[in-house]
Amino acid sequence: MKSLGRWLVSGAVAASVFTALPSVARAGVDVSFGAAAPIGDNGQLFISISSNYFNRDPRVVTDWSQRFSDPDDFAVFMHICSHTRVSPEMVFSYRRQGMPWFDIGMRVGVPVDTWFVPVQGDPGPPYGKAYGYWRQHQRDPRYVMRVSDHQCRDLIAVRMAHDYYHVAPQVAMDWRREGRDTRDMMNREYRNRHHGDGDHGHHDRGDDDDQGHGHGHGHGHDHDDGRRH
Repeated sequence: MKSLGRWLVSGAVAASVFTALPSVARAGVDVSFGAAAPIGDNGQLFISISSNYFNRDPRVVTDWSQRFSDPDDFAVFMHICSHTRVSPEMVFSYRRQGMPWFDIGMRVGVPVDTWFVPVQGDPGPPYGKAYGYWRQHQRDPRYVMRVSDHQCRDLIAVRMAHDYYHVAPQVAMDWRREGRDTRDMMNREYRNRHHGDGDHGHHDRGDDDDQGHGHGHGHGHDHDDGRRH
């Protein structure tokens, strides 16, 4: 019982950190972390960026990142948690039960519009189908959208890059089309903008491929949900 009590207290603290702060960072929040930036460590740099973007305590972001082997899934998880009052533990439990990301968002009250960055015309593959669903939903709110996990990952990668770096949606989409995961997209642009800041510039390797491209911080963690839909 004491162990259970400690777990509940720990969970309550983590939940309070998520819910007590603003729901999501504002657009255009890119800043240099200066000499403190772990620019040579892909996982830690992405943690720093995610903590800044989602306005969450780095320790909490680090803890949750270790539960996902895929940085795309971690980004989607953070997005959902930033737009709901439901605890992150509840969001994670739904995922562990096998529920798709978009369905989890609907279950916990994430507004549909938060998944999408408005674009003019057809954004092209792989975004066209999801944007078609969204526009149909805007015309008829009763329309039941079907957005796959793959589409959710693409949408949040674009949403995060667009908001954080203030790049045009099509630019972020082109980054994604190059096969970059969310971590790679965010880290590379940070390095492009801030390489050489302070005393850490010489740590920049300039390429994530030799550091486990496509695998999130905490790869192989026992709590990874391990699902791709």
